[in-house]
Amino acid sequence: MVADSTKNPTDEIRPEIQLLLWCARTNIDSEKAEQIKILVKENIDWDYLIRIARWHGVMPLLYSSLNSICPQYAVPNAQLSQLRSYFHTNARRSLFLTSELLKVLNLLQTHEISAIPYKGAVLAAFAYGNLSLRQFCDLDILIHPRDILRTQNLLISQGYQLHRQLDWEQHFLHQDSKVNVDLHWGITQKERPFEVDFEGLWSRIEPISLAGTKVVNLGAEDLLLILCVQITKDCWQWKEQLAKICDIAELLRVRPSMDWNFIINQARKLGSERMLILGLLLAHRLLGTALPKEILPRVKAHPIVEALANQVCERLLCKDYRLGLDDRPPKYLDKEKNLFYFRVRERLQDKIPYFLHLVQIAIAPTEQDRVFLPIPGSLSFLYYLIRPIRAVTQSAFGYQKRERAGEQGSGGLEDKGTRGQGDKGSKRE
Repeated sequence: MVADSTKNPTDEIRPEIQLLLWCARTNIDSEKAEQIKILVKENIDWDYLIRIARWHGVMPLLYSSLNSICPQYAVPNAQLSQLRSYFHTNARRSLFLTSELLKVLNLLQTHEISAIPYKGAVLAAFAYGNLSLRQFCDLDILIHPRDILRTQNLLISQGYQLHRQLDWEQHFLHQDSKVNVDLHWGITQKERPFEVDFEGLWSRIEPISLAGTKVVNLGAEDLLLILCVQITKDCWQWKEQLAKICDIAELLRVRPSMDWNFIINQARKLGSERMLILGLLLAHRLLGTALPKEILPRVKAHPIVEALANQVCERLLCKDYRLGLDDRPPKYLDKEKNLFYFRVRERLQDKIPYFLHLVQIAIAPTEQDRVFLPIPGSLSFLYYLIRPIRAVTQSAFGYQKRERAGEQGSGGLEDKGTRGQGDKGSKRE
């Protein structure tokens, strides 16, 4: 692995975020440990640090690093106690979920259903080496599509209820234990295609010990590609979390010698090379993970991915709206989200399904359309013609309204310039 010379986006961020990035790892060298000791002596907003760590899903890593590196007096007692309590609660929850996972896997094995657990407990054990260092709240299991109905019936027989059915997974909730099981036969929605060849994945599985029990795990190369696809999915939904990037970094730490030719060829075959590069770039820029020498030429071959990585880093490090109760991005960002998806996919055949999905959403009649113009049921197909016309009209009126509001509030050319400078200054603060 080698480093590259691209500018690190973490150079100019608030100290709480920098401290979080340095602590969000299982292996901290002596130089980084000294930097952490120096940083904690600064005017750290500990409440903010805990809030952002909780949102990013890295509270266990934060506590583990601070507890092992910093003297107790460096962290305020109240916040250290809060971190400790969260760490132990998460550890107990992880052990409980692991035991439930083993029960489900044993059930499926008894009925000769091939199943591959991924993320959750197996990823914590494999990449982190400790169940308590990774947060997870459900059980993710991959199965062959032919086994969907049998697996569903088995889970129901054990007290699970089907809560949600999607085109690539099913969500089950146990009536008593409240354990969630996500049953997968795909990784992404059909309009954002990523082909899953279960037989191929099964042929490359690796054994792993989980709480003293031998279970199967995805091959490291397959796991890396899936993790990169999933962080990309989070990015285009504006729900990226540092924890997902930590997964990639920790996997590369424990398995530095992967078959990179296989990974790159597989990514090309699945039209996911840009997603692979994006995941690796994020781990490199945010957590200092060295890029494999085989990847550097691919980064140069896809310069658009560097721009996307910059966009994600800026959003992940600098935006605080995600600390509110609603973690959904503002509606006006939908256009940027859609553009992100089109840019991160390199093949036209993977962009078309998503484009058709957007068209379908755009022309689908709404309740407002039916109120605006009631039509007999026999002519309801006309709503698909009315909807685009109404959407364009509403957009035009909305644009004119914003323009008028801008003119009324501008106060003339001088005030516009002054106001713009004030806005820029406040953003820097």
